[in-house]
Amino acid sequence: MRKRTAVIAAVAVLAVGGGVAYAAWSSTGSGSGSVASTTSVNSVISPVSGAGGLYPGATVDFQVTITNPNPYRVAVTSISAGASALTEGGCAGGTVTSPAVSNPGLIEANSTATYTLRATMNADAADNCKSQTFSLPLTAALVSAA
Repeated sequence: MRKRTAVIAAVAVLAVGGGVAYAAWSSTGSGSGSVASTTSVNSVISPVSGAGGLYPGATVDFQVTITNPNPYRVAVTSISAGASALTEGGCAGGTVTSPAVSNPGLIEANSTATYTLRATMNADAADNCKSQTFSLPLTAALVSAA
């Protein structure tokens, strides 16, 4: 009988203890979190190497790299048309041009991509355009593609 009384007493203690745990106070919490966005860093277009072989009416391929210094992938939506400026040798501005390019591709985060463009020398280029190097200012439009 003592065993039975001990078991009943143990169950009663557990029930009371469980009741204490059940009677413990509860609460909820509320508030807010905070996050901030980054800012974009402009990309840079750089020549890979100058293409040679231009002569009046000729078209050649040339390459440029575009850097993406941002921590997210970007899509290059366009590269603008380019036109040469007056050279030191006196070759007229606009003698060499390159057409605009649409949707040339993606650049991964903190990476560089190379693009091949085309340049054409006007058919009526003057003699002072011989042995000249032409710089074609270009602008790229980029959007996040995360």
